[in-house]
Amino acid sequence: MTHEIHLRDEFGPRLSDGSEAYRFRVSKIDPYLAICDQVVLDFTGVRSANSSFVNALVSGLFEQHGEETLGKLVFRGCLPTIQVLVQAAVDLGIIKHAERVA
Repeated sequence: MTHEIHLRDEFGPRLSDGSEAYRFRVSKIDPYLAICDQVVLDFTGVRSANSSFVNALVSGLFEQHGEETLGKLVFRGCLPTIQVLVQAAVDLGIIKHAERVA
């Protein structure tokens, strides 16, 4: 089963509130990672985002679940500037997970 989340529908074209992203992740993404084969975060229509939002949305998933999250989470429709933020958040989460496990 695939669960798709259209971020523009949830937050509008500008993603900037990290605390809002954290609450959304905990309530709307974390539960689906456990029960779905794939979770799609669709950034289509999102024109800008900041690192606070993207880190709160993405980094914690990898910090909590580790690299296996790469096989379940799909990022779609990212502008190049958002791709950079997403990659940095993934890397940060994986590093934090490794530190926590070690």
